[in-house]
Amino acid sequence: MTNTILALEKDLFFAVRIHDTLRHHDIEATTVRNLRTFEQRLEGDNRPDLVIVNISTQGVDWEAAIRMARAHNRPVLAFGSHMDLEARSKALQAGAQKVVANSKFTSDMLGLVTSLLGQPTTESAIPERADDEA
Repeated sequence: MTNTILALEKDLFFAVRIHDTLRHHDIEATTVRNLRTFEQRLEGDNRPDLVIVNISTQGVDWEAAIRMARAHNRPVLAFGSHMDLEARSKALQAGAQKVVANSKFTSDMLGLVTSLLGQPTTESAIPERADDEA
């Protein structure tokens, strides 16, 4: 069974990285760039198993996206700058299950995604340290 991911991500670099990393592990990732499309995908026929949100995204209400995902009982993985502790706090308050720094997201995306999906990871996860989180 293929898991599906919905990612709110305006940065093309991260969008491609999310898609390419996960597709090799039977995980289908759809990336959207605005809240309207995010909401349509979240409520559509092919509902995601997990939502990923970039909390560094400018011009998109990512807090609303997290709240929407949680209202649909979808787990949320958020990532952003390790320096932006206010965004990290807001993401957790909005309902994100996990908030990590960009570097952690990039280096252990599969491990983070599979842990939130409740699947065992086939690659060894990098042990988490407090300074790795956003």
